[in-house]
Amino acid sequence: MEILYTDKDIVVAVKPRGVLSEAAAGQDSMPALLAPHVGETFTVHRLDRAVGGVMVYARNKTAAARLSAAIQAGDLHKTYTAIVTGVPESPAGEWRDYLYHDARQNKTFTVDRARKGAKEAILRYTALEQKSANGVDFSRISIELLTGRSHQIRVQLASRGFPLVGDGKYGSRVKAPFLALTATALSFPHPRDGRSMSFSAPVPQDFPWNVFVDSHYEIERKFLIAYPEVAALTATAECRIKHMVQTYLTAPEGETRRVREIREGDTVRYIRTVKRRVSAMRAVEEETELTRSEYDAALTDADPTRRSIVKTRYCIPYEGHVLEIDLYEFWQDRATLEVELTAEDEKFDLPAYLKIIREVTDDKRYKNVNLARILPNDPIT
Repeated sequence: MEILYTDKDIVVAVKPRGVLSEAAAGQDSMPALLAPHVGETFTVHRLDRAVGGVMVYARNKTAAARLSAAIQAGDLHKTYTAIVTGVPESPAGEWRDYLYHDARQNKTFTVDRARKGAKEAILRYTALEQKSANGVDFSRISIELLTGRSHQIRVQLASRGFPLVGDGKYGSRVKAPFLALTATALSFPHPRDGRSMSFSAPVPQDFPWNVFVDSHYEIERKFLIAYPEVAALTATAECRIKHMVQTYLTAPEGETRRVREIREGDTVRYIRTVKRRVSAMRAVEEETELTRSEYDAALTDADPTRRSIVKTRYCIPYEGHVLEIDLYEFWQDRATLEVELTAEDEKFDLPAYLKIIREVTDDKRYKNVNLARILPNDPIT
C-alpha cells in the first residue's frame, strides 16, 4: 500500500490487489492499512478485491459527503487499464448497456432493455496495443468509466467477447494470479476548495502485464566524440531525430530502471526500460510502452540522487549498422556515439566526419545512469 497524497481532508493511495476497498471484520482492507498512517477513513468509491490501483478516501464526514456528491455529479473521473483476450474491431469507442446485478450470485448480467433493477452502464475505451503469446491474442486497453456499476468493466468487456485475463467468473479461459485490471488514473475536485486533483499509478509487472514487455540482449560499443556538425548529421540520408527526456527510477542493486519521453516529429512515446548488465558491452533490456498517465505515475518513483537527462539523438544508418549520436544539454564540446552490434566481436566502420576522442565502453562514468549523477570533465584533445 503506497500513499500518494494526504492532507486533513483526504488521502490518496494505491490499493494492492487482494485487499478489500472498505472495512470488513477480520479481513485485509484499505481502511485498516491506512489507519496507522492517517487514522480513520471513509470509503467513497470502491474497487473489486482482485483489482488494484489508485483510490481516494475521506478523512472526515464533511469531506466524505462532498466527494460522494462529486461522484453523483460525475466529477470524479476514473481511468483503468485492462488486458483482455481478443482484439476489438474498432480502436476506440463507447459502450452502453443495461446491467442487472444478482446479489445472490454476486454476478452482473447484461439485459436487452431497461427494467426493474437494471441500470445503464457507459464506458469509453481505447485499444493501446495487441500481442500474441502462446497462441493467444491479447489486447491492452485503456478504459474511462462514465458510470460506476457493480462489475461493470468485467461484464461489458466479456459480453462482447473480450473477457479480462484471469476473470473465470466472466468467461476467461486464461488463468492469472489476479484480474488483469488496474485503476491507473483518478481525478476529482478537492472537497474543501474545489481545486482539481489528479493522481496515477503504474500497472503491475507480472503476467499478463509482462506480455507487453519486450525483452532482448543489447550489445553496444560506446565512444566519446567531438561535438559534431549538426547540419551534417541532419543532411544524412534516412537520419531520424529523437528528442528525449530520460529519468532514472529507484531500482534494486544490479538493475537500472528508467522512463523516457521520446518526441520524433509530431509523435510522442513513453517507454519504461529495465536493464540488467551482463558485461561492459552486453545487457538484458526489457521495454514497455506506457500511456501518459502510466509515465506520470512512474515519475513519482524517480531516483532523487539523479537528474533527468535531456538529449537529442541522431539515428543514422551506416554500412549495416545504426549509429546513435547523443547531444546532451550539459555538453557543448563533446557528445557520445553508440553502435549496436549482433556480437561482441562484430567488425564495423565509422564515418570520417565523426571525430572519435576515445572508446568509453568500459568506462562506467560514461554510462547514462552515471552521467545523471556526475559529469566527467576529461580533456578532449
